Amino acid sequence: MNDIRIRAAVAADARTIARVHVRAWRESYRGLVPDQMIEALSVERNGRMWADILTAGNSPIVHVVERLGGSDETEIVGFGSGAGARGSELGTSGEILAIYLLDRIKRRGIGRMLLTGLLAALADRGHPSAGLWVLVDNRSARRFYETLGAHAQSQRLVIDGPADMHEVAYVWDDLSGFH
Repeated sequence: MNDIRIRAAVAADARTIARVHVRAWRESYRGLVPDQMIEALSVERNGRMWADILTAGNSPIVHVVERLGGSDETEIVGFGSGAGARGSELGTSGEILAIYLLDRIKRRGIGRMLLTGLLAALADRGHPSAGLWVLVDNRSARRFYETLGAHAQSQRLVIDGPADMHEVAYVWDDLSGFH
């Protein structure tokens, strides 16, 4: 994994994060959400969203995963973000908002490094606990979070256009071990 680096995102990363976001959704959620949701994704729209996020004051924590190539070339192949919890449903003070890797770099320990870095960053910002939402049917993601010490908690139904998405909360009650 000497060819991988995780760093804080900067505003110039917005469009690349958007491309990874859309591609990772297409790779990860096909068969879990309706195809029309996947096909409606837009790098342009996501690029504007990420530009706004990365330039906002009091912005969330956003880390990118870079694959280092020869001649100082780098390629962003994943990203994750975290912030204060968006609501009380998780029962935590912090929330992982996104964590995405392209399929070609999964199962190499990179997701573990990215997620533990985000949890440590939330702990450093004073959050004693954190959680996230994952689709109930996303078995591989659920196993991943469980191997990192999270436990399943409440469930919710999110109605988003053409789909009713059933999600389950995964929670880390104590982030002190991630400092």
